[in-house]
Amino acid sequence: MKHIGIIGGLSPESTIEYYKLICNEYNQKIGGWNFPKITIQSLNLQEIADLFMNDKWDDLADVITIAIKDLQRAGADFAAIATNTPHNAYDKIKKHSPLEVLSIMDATAQEIQKDKITKIGLLGTKTTMEYGFFQKTFANYGIETITPNKKDRERINQIIWDELVHGKITQKSRNIYKNIIDNLVTRGAKGIILGCTEIPLLIKPNDSPVKTYDTTTIHARAILDYAMKKE
Repeated sequence: MKHIGIIGGLSPESTIEYYKLICNEYNQKIGGWNFPKITIQSLNLQEIADLFMNDKWDDLADVITIAIKDLQRAGADFAAIATNTPHNAYDKIKKHSPLEVLSIMDATAQEIQKDKITKIGLLGTKTTMEYGFFQKTFANYGIETITPNKKDRERINQIIWDELVHGKITQKSRNIYKNIIDNLVTRGAKGIILGCTEIPLLIKPNDSPVKTYDTTTIHARAILDYAMKKE
């Protein structure tokens, strides 16, 4: 069993979900009082958000790479970033990381590919929806990605930062998201990616007329699978 290293705190709400999912699924597989060895390096969300909101992606990659080195010193065998948006700097992080870093994009694309879906709708922060790192990876898997219109992207982003990262859940915001999902389905989306680790706190599978892909759950399971994989 590999020692799991997680870059967390981005936000704490989603880090808690990762931790619970990994621990619970491992215990279901192994039983008893068995839980995986996990080290979490919790970063300051404000510091990271200030960097990507000002397009300082090289600086962001440096901060995360330093955190991965801390995980390595703590004994972690590999690392994962427990959030979506910083993956825009994934290529540089992977290049300089001393540990393998499991990509949330690849894990999600592989899950969508299993369902033979070739057109998917993407929800997330403005950066996730607009900077193209999900779209680029998905294209390599033969998956077309569509996003909401500019106004709806702004509304999605505002709800994430003003509400969801603080654990605030309202029916009004859920209804806004549901209407946006319906619009994506009308445009041909056969599934919806919940591409921000806070969105699944608001949107559940029965809130969408098509299958939703929760990147938190998908990534967490991929992390556990990798940790349990025999060399």
